[in-house]
Amino acid sequence: MPLGRVALIAAVVLGILWTCLDAGIGGTVPAPPATSAALLVLAVVFGIGTWVMRVGGRPERAPLLAGLSIGAALYAVLRLTLPG
Repeated sequence: MPLGRVALIAAVVLGILWTCLDAGIGGTVPAPPATSAALLVLAVVFGIGTWVMRVGGRPERAPLLAGLSIGAALYAVLRLTLPG
């Protein structure tokens, strides 16, 4: 699996999630802390999808799902641990 592609996708996901959930752009309020739990569940779903694509014979789709999984999980953990 190309790690550079996975890292790039994870970084883009982090940026999009921060912009949409916590940046306050346009006067929006930050998302509640419970959003992190939903992001972790979503990360697990994307992680399972990565495994399914690799086992199911579609390994070209695995980096996208792995990047989505890592990005969502990392953002959820950062939201819980960093003061906001």
